[in-house]
Amino acid sequence: MKRHRKFPRPSAEAERLREVFTEAAYDVTPSAVPLAAIERAGLRRRRRRTAAVAGSACALLVVPLAVVALREAVSSGAGDEQATSPSGLPMTMVRVVTAGERVEVAHGIKIWLTEDGEHWSSPAGSGPRFTSVKAGATDPGEPGVTVRQEGAGDLGYFLSGLYRGENEAARVEVGTTSGQVAGTALTLAGDPHWGVWYAMVSTTKSIAPGTPVDVTRRVTVYDSAGGVIASTGAAR
Repeated sequence: MKRHRKFPRPSAEAERLREVFTEAAYDVTPSAVPLAAIERAGLRRRRRRTAAVAGSACALLVVPLAVVALREAVSSGAGDEQATSPSGLPMTMVRVVTAGERVEVAHGIKIWLTEDGEHWSSPAGSGPRFTSVKAGATDPGEPGVTVRQEGAGDLGYFLSGLYRGENEAARVEVGTTSGQVAGTALTLAGDPHWGVWYAMVSTTKSIAPGTPVDVTRRVTVYDSAGGVIASTGAAR
């Protein structure tokens, strides 16, 4: 048989304290939960997180765009620098070709070089034509420039000729009645001290192919140091 443990009876003072605490607990009214404030705080936190994520994404997007823009600016600047000569004209293209290699100047116009001179064909010609490297000079080593000019239909004027000089050509400038234009130089490998220059000059009206014209005022061939290799002489 189990024996029940007897606890001491609380004193009168303890009973009184218990009654006081009980009455105080009943008098306390719990406040309402601030749901609206909690919701507003949550919205503010979400907005801050969204703004931070958007800012990071924009930063990641702006950096590549800035790099691309910088590259384009650098590329554009380099292209402009290479595209103009000291005189402000587009840079001349100097092309080394093999003997007999056909170079298409424009539609229907071709030039090719051999060891003895220049050959060309055009829609106006009955067949290929030839100019000797010795043309216009009593001494084959004498610097000089020859000029050939003719109409080229809707393309305007076709200007060309031979040049001879000591150094390698780097730039050709052609003075015409329409202004200065940059020519193109063709030469054989091995620095033969001669080559061919040509230029196309546009016009406001069509010039019958092969029609003789007189629009060239001066042709000057320069080396890479800016020295004159050959020239037609004083401007007309």
